[in-house]
Amino acid sequence: MAALRCLERVGDFFLTVLLWAYFLFGYLFLLLFLFVPSLLRLKDSAAALQKMNFLHLKIFFAWLRLLAPRARFAVDENVRSLRSSIIVCNHVSYLDPILLVSLFERQTTIVKNTFFRVPIFGWFLRKAGYVPSSPSSEIFDPAMTANLEKIKSHLDSGGNLFVFPEGTRSRGRLLPFNKGVFSIARYCRTGVKLVFLENTDALFPPGSFSFRMGAQTTVTVQLLATLEPDYTAPDFSLAATAEEARRIFQQKIAAAK
Repeated sequence: MAALRCLERVGDFFLTVLLWAYFLFGYLFLLLFLFVPSLLRLKDSAAALQKMNFLHLKIFFAWLRLLAPRARFAVDENVRSLRSSIIVCNHVSYLDPILLVSLFERQTTIVKNTFFRVPIFGWFLRKAGYVPSSPSSEIFDPAMTANLEKIKSHLDSGGNLFVFPEGTRSRGRLLPFNKGVFSIARYCRTGVKLVFLENTDALFPPGSFSFRMGAQTTVTVQLLATLEPDYTAPDFSLAATAEEARRIFQQKIAAAK
């Protein structure tokens, strides 16, 4: 049994190296041979890079399915068809954001400020139209205000914004929801789609940079509900809206156990 587990770990290591090699090489190829030349010709470089990113990660998950044949992916067609939507998700694995990018041709998300200071990668994030996080959950924080019109324009053009309001990966317990995404929804006068992710942590667990290729699991992506708050109501509350969204996720997590 110990020898079998050792062989599984060795296999996981080599297959993980193959996947990350494709992941990194793909970005270098996109930047050097596709995206940088396109900057000279395209007005909307963010849209171009989002589409390239979508195709790159779609191929990444095709490789993952091939290398991890015991894993299944069940993606709700109602999720695949989302357009011009603000999407709120739970967060259990670093696999979550790249899985969502692979589902939507036009997409953006909120990324920690520190990543924008990383050489080359920060430039990539800015050019792709990703949004730096704000230290505050309020919409009028200067760090977020400058991006609101860009987000609204992105939604109007058919793009999606997906956000993990927990701010980090949860490990067995749903964390409190930050109100920032609901502030953005209020500014854009749009509803919020609640999308539930399950079992991505079985394939790529927290605390590890290795995939578990032998995991027999089904990764699910499901549309739970749509919240349509009345933002003009005198009793409207960002905190209450965030708590309602969190309650829906908690009910789903409890039912899944």
